[in-house]
Amino acid sequence: MDTTKEAPAVAAVVRERVRTAKPGTFLRSKDFAGSARAVDSELSRLSTRGELRRVRRGLYWRGTPTRFGMSAPSPLEVALAVAGPGAGPAGVAAAHQLGLTTQVPATVEIAAPGKTPEPLPGVRFTARSFARRERKLNPTEVAVLEVLREPHSAEASWEEIGQTVQRLVKTRKVRPELIAAEVADEHHVQARRHWDELAVSL
Repeated sequence: MDTTKEAPAVAAVVRERVRTAKPGTFLRSKDFAGSARAVDSELSRLSTRGELRRVRRGLYWRGTPTRFGMSAPSPLEVALAVAGPGAGPAGVAAAHQLGLTTQVPATVEIAAPGKTPEPLPGVRFTARSFARRERKLNPTEVAVLEVLREPHSAEASWEEIGQTVQRLVKTRKVRPELIAAEVADEHHVQARRHWDELAVSL
């Protein structure tokens, strides 16, 4: 197909998808059908017009329009989008996600399945098992795993950590069967021991 003739149709599809995207949505150029040049050109144009916010090459954010421009995603949101499925907060960021600390880390630590992405400002990626992506763990489940590894990252007692995990399991925000499988696969001694302690009361 002639890419010159294809470009207007691709641009129209891109505009419509951006227009209908909910605020707080990441859009990737690779997810659009059509020539990469036409897709990238339209996304770049929409970013220049303020309808999107460019995060990095091939990744855009549809935020909430304000009089000061498009709202920006948080460093955590950007890091999770870049790290992809199976990623989640680690360290103090994991404890904060679970409400186990009031500390807001200056540098957000992200547990990324498999190879770590290219660095981002204010973010530190840590490599973890690729099985987390294969199991489609959500960020909350990853946060639980990371707190099991490093419970000292939380400003909470072990009893409070247990109560938090129980509540997350009860509301199905965390799937205990996946946590158990991941802990067993990763062979992290402390995480396994802590999970075994919690599993008795789940």
